[in-house]
Amino acid sequence: MSIELFTLGPTALQIFQAGEGNPKRLKRMVYGQATSNANGIATLYFTDNGLADGNSLLDSVDYATASVYSTNSTINARPRVQMREKSMIGKYVSANVTSISGVTVLGISVLGSENPMSGVLVDFMILGSIHL
Repeated sequence: MSIELFTLGPTALQIFQAGEGNPKRLKRMVYGQATSNANGIATLYFTDNGLADGNSLLDSVDYATASVYSTNSTINARPRVQMREKSMIGKYVSANVTSISGVTVLGISVLGSENPMSGVLVDFMILGSIHL
């Protein structure tokens, strides 16, 4: 088994195990960060330069996840993230980042609606493979 770590656009870890059924196919784990835009969408391009016009680091995506970190003591003000889309043609994964606005009804604070949050740093981890 060999393990290779390389840094291009996002950081990628490549794993090849000797004796696999398809030695021309390498497993890769890609990690990267993206900041949410005004619509609350964070997009990570899994390319060698981290941009839409780069060369893809993956031929297939098996699993993708996104997370955010917040130390805000107010639970409603903390960003929430959920996976939105993965596109092999566009070479990206994206996630929605929202917060909940509270509403007071008859003196009781209840949950209101989810609102997009901009400027939130989102961590992405993608598991996939590439053919040699």
